[in-house]
Formats: sequence, C-alpha cells, structure tokens
Amino acid sequence: MTRFFFHVHDGITIFDDVGLELPDIAAAQAAAIELSSKILNDGAEGPLWQDLTWRVEVTDSPGIGGQIFLVVNFSVTT
Repeated sequence: MTRFFFHVHDGITIFDDVGLELPDIAAAQAAAIELSSKILNDGAEGPLWQDLTWRVEVTDSPGIGGQIFLVVNFSVTT
C-alpha cells in the first residue's frame, strides 16, 4: 500500500498531512474524485469557492516537493 496525500489549491493551499493508504493510483484517483464531489456539494458558499479555479493534487508527500501523481482541476467561467 502507498500513502497518498490530497492537497487542495484555490488561491491558498490546504495541505493534507495525514493522507490515505491506498493500493494504487486508480484508488487514489477515485478518492480524489470523491473529495472533489464533497467540495462541490458544499456549494458556492463553501470555503473553496473564493477563487473560481481550484484543484486537488494527489502526491506522495504531506508537504511541498512530493511527486505529483495526478491533478483534478476545476474552473468556473461566468
């Protein structure tokens, strides 16, 4: 099992310092999509909607400098 960390960036960065132990990248991708779904369900008043562009990065490190395995990007245009 590998520990994956899910960092959220929306003008500020919220580092995941705990992570999840998952069997592979496919499981990490599913977890990143699930996290993104929770953020979207918070609605436009949620804390991550201060900027209309945000992303979830999946890495192997609880901080800066880790290997990025995948990124889920979101943007809203008006």
